[in-house]
Amino acid sequence: MSADDGFTTSLPITRPIIRQRGRSSTVRGPSPKKPGLIYRPDGDSLNAQRGIDRAWEQFLCKGGQAKDLPIRDVIASSWERCLSQGVNPEQKAAPLLVSENTLSHHRLRNSDLLLCAEPVLEQARLFLQDLETILYLTDYQGLNLQIVGDPRTIDDARDIGLVEGSGWNEGHSGSNAVGTAMATRKPTQVHGEEHYIQGFKPWTCTAAVIADPYDNQMMGVIDLSGLCSIYDKFHVPLVVAWASQIQSGLAKKTSDLWSLILEHSNSQFGHYRNTGKLLLDKQGRLINSTANAAAALDSLGIDYDPETKRRLSMQRFGGDEIVYPHDAGLWVSEDWVEPILHKGNIVGFQVLVPSPRRSTSKPAAEPLAAGPTTSLDPFDGIYGKSPSFQASADKARKAANTPLPVLILGDTGVGKEVFAKAIHDSSQYADGPFIDLNCGGFTRDILSSELFGHVEGAFTGARKGGMIGKIEAANGGTLFLDEIGELPLELQPVFLRVLQEKKIYRVGDIKPIPVDFRLIAATNRDLKGAVNEGLFRKDLYFRLSTVTISLDPLSGRKEDIEGIAQLVMARIRKTDDISAKRFSPGLMTALKSREWPGNIRELANVVECMCFMSTNETLTIDDLPEGYRPGESNLEPEHVNAFITPPQGNLDRVEKSTIEAAIKQAEGNMTQAAKQLGIAKSTLYQKMKKYHLKKPT
Repeated sequence: MSADDGFTTSLPITRPIIRQRGRSSTVRGPSPKKPGLIYRPDGDSLNAQRGIDRAWEQFLCKGGQAKDLPIRDVIASSWERCLSQGVNPEQKAAPLLVSENTLSHHRLRNSDLLLCAEPVLEQARLFLQDLETILYLTDYQGLNLQIVGDPRTIDDARDIGLVEGSGWNEGHSGSNAVGTAMATRKPTQVHGEEHYIQGFKPWTCTAAVIADPYDNQMMGVIDLSGLCSIYDKFHVPLVVAWASQIQSGLAKKTSDLWSLILEHSNSQFGHYRNTGKLLLDKQGRLINSTANAAAALDSLGIDYDPETKRRLSMQRFGGDEIVYPHDAGLWVSEDWVEPILHKGNIVGFQVLVPSPRRSTSKPAAEPLAAGPTTSLDPFDGIYGKSPSFQASADKARKAANTPLPVLILGDTGVGKEVFAKAIHDSSQYADGPFIDLNCGGFTRDILSSELFGHVEGAFTGARKGGMIGKIEAANGGTLFLDEIGELPLELQPVFLRVLQEKKIYRVGDIKPIPVDFRLIAATNRDLKGAVNEGLFRKDLYFRLSTVTISLDPLSGRKEDIEGIAQLVMARIRKTDDISAKRFSPGLMTALKSREWPGNIRELANVVECMCFMSTNETLTIDDLPEGYRPGESNLEPEHVNAFITPPQGNLDRVEKSTIEAAIKQAEGNMTQAAKQLGIAKSTLYQKMKKYHLKKPT
């Protein structure tokens, strides 16, 4: 094997009998090529282990060819995943991912899991002390949260990095019971030479996944480990029973909490006619919803189906941080949310979604960079005195007087939709409708139906009587397409034809429908780069970018921060019954000193939080939410992506590795993986095609 292969040129052919604390240990091995996840010893154990060792060397020498090797299918698949992720087979120990200080933060995020696991961990403390065995618990990403058991074995485990704060998914530590159980979602044993990493081969381990009873999302893994002499096939039902015991505890804790929320919801709030109601706990899990909730959400163009059990982040309203895949909840308007309190603490939320009979307006996508104005110029209602803002506003005013398409570029939260609405209100299309659509929130087929509409029976699930599309609805007005960079490649030529021919065809129909509308598109992506990569059509890009307006992030226009904050406060005083407040000089200095990666939306959320939560007439630094005071960071850079160590090399390799990790974490669910990556599902497929990645079976 050459040095270019990433491995040394010579590997030992056989290994000595494993010795544990000065005495010989019998190593039991599997019969060749037995499928399944549970290790079944058979025949000469030492010879079996040597056979697996030789298979490991052949696998590495042949560059990942696992066919016909005398190993179990689950191990062969795991070795292949490890090789594809660039795991070093000569690694001696698991990596330490977080420090002790940081570990306490992760334990806090997994407090429910640790609380419900405590009875099992306490049993293990007592029963495993003299059995040369340890039990450890990880979170859903394989981070070791707690270890108990035989003190001598705990001491031995330090030699291979098996300590609290270490990482045990396959990407960090190769084939092992925790990582492979995470990858397969099944109880798993990995014994001796079956480990992919050389340093772990003297060990045996058995693990089972712990899932949230609500939506079956993986919350963590429990693992029983020791040196090879402690191997026992009955460890499998043991860890499965322990995992089941923890899940039962989680189910009871959730049930008790939901009963409390239901009790207080019924006592605090009455029946709301013409309003869809969602009842959620602090983790964004849906407890209940009214029959008209789905219809109300659908009428507002919101892609949230209560039946899917997708968690909904309520963190900006006081809910918990959600570490699992979820809906970010940016569509939830502040005036829809009513917290449910118990002893003065938030325990859940009631979200009241207005039906068309009560309100037909959709909540603003951008959090109020504009305020009320009596001026005839809609742009006068958008605050900004920085030179860059004034230049963008002047260009937008000129563009409004033309029928040309406009492309607005800028980071999330800078006010792209506010600018688009001002352009519409200033244009000859102002008397027509302003129709907006986020291209990144749908699958390709649903987005096609949203854009062009469909006739009855066009496809399974098509609405009775058909549906009018957003383009047709914008006839005589303005169509605003947000996240245009996420428009699937297959739909781009169809949309370009609409712009050229001024007519559409509903899905399933052959009759053209003439349309006349003003197009405004927006994106935070580098469309030129996407064109160069073949992910966006050049002809559509040139058509969209006839007039391009760039909006600077808030970090580049510090002089606008005070005016925007004052505008948000004035809006709150007008719409909500709160006492007059003012900003202290020190607080305003602190606001101006932050970078505001979430831009106007983030600043508005912080100001709103202070206005509602503080009883002080003058707001000071002490009124800032946690993570926003001087010296603090709400993004916790030391924690973010703590589990993902991108491979060294060019950006393509980093992107490919990130996509592979997301698909793996989503267990092959492409929709879930795309949401986790923050891209459209169609874009994910394009990236997979670019990097020759196959969808998991």
